[in-house]
Amino acid sequence: MKILIIDRSGFQLQTRKMLLEEELGESVDSASTLGEVFTAYKKGLYAVVVIDHEIENGQQCVDHILSIDPVQNILVVSTAIHCVIKRCGDCVNNNQIRRLFNPTPIKNIIRLVEGFRGYKCDHYDEETNKLDV
Repeated sequence: MKILIIDRSGFQLQTRKMLLEEELGESVDSASTLGEVFTAYKKGLYAVVVIDHEIENGQQCVDHILSIDPVQNILVVSTAIHCVIKRCGDCVNNNQIRRLFNPTPIKNIIRLVEGFRGYKCDHYDEETNKLDV
């Protein structure tokens, strides 16, 4: 299982990358800019893409990935209330997108990467089709 992590360059990116590699024993590639995502992302190459949605061009990174592979497993880490897809439940039902609210411990990211399809977004309420924070 290969993983792509998209985050601001610096300590947090390197720490997340290192801990994911150590805990999962898998290869982890990283990208920090939209240009790097355009270069790095290829359909079928990554089991999971982890993205800090708050980075510059974060939504464009998600949009680019989904334009190539609409069912790519994507874990979005963000403090934003809004979803990366227009209708909240579509992330899980039509795409393979899950989200965690930042700040989140690395153990939660590892847990979600390992059991990706078994989890839904943090605070997602299926009845109201909204995130309850």
